[in-house]
Amino acid sequence: SLFHFPTTAAETRPDETEEMREFEREIFQQLGEVGGTSEKEMLDASVGQISNIVVVGMKNFCSSEAILNRACLVLHNLSLNEEYHSILLWTPNCYQMLEWCLGNYPHDHVLQQSAGGTIQRLNATLSADEELRARFTHSIRSQQQHSLELARQEAVMLQEQQREQEQAQMDVS
Repeated sequence: SLFHFPTTAAETRPDETEEMREFEREIFQQLGEVGGTSEKEMLDASVGQISNIVVVGMKNFCSSEAILNRACLVLHNLSLNEEYHSILLWTPNCYQMLEWCLGNYPHDHVLQQSAGGTIQRLNATLSADEELRARFTHSIRSQQQHSLELARQEAVMLQEQQREQEQAQMDVS
């Protein structure tokens, strides 16, 4: 044969000791015991955490097009499984961040495709279920109300700080 492909661990890594290979076998055996859980089962159990972490990252790094691009791709990939649509819809600010990305990064074609495709799939799920749509609409309104209340509280706090600074300046003069 023209080509020789290594067939054993010793051929692949000749400098590796038997002890290291034994240790590796033990690790893989332990992983195999845990490995009764399929990749899908692990994803099913983690999709809520994943989507939440992604959206928090999107909010924290909203000026990083590269991060938002990748985040939209992750959400897009999750949305390919219809079973995950309700999780994405109930992930706080997920839908809004996707819309925000569409509006703020019009020249990033990958982001546009992934965010737009995700929103289309979520909208199709909402269109097919009137009760889900009503609950989602109520949830969005509640989130908006909460955001407005936080903004109002921040404005009041800033006004109070400004008054205190003005009073302190008057006291000094």
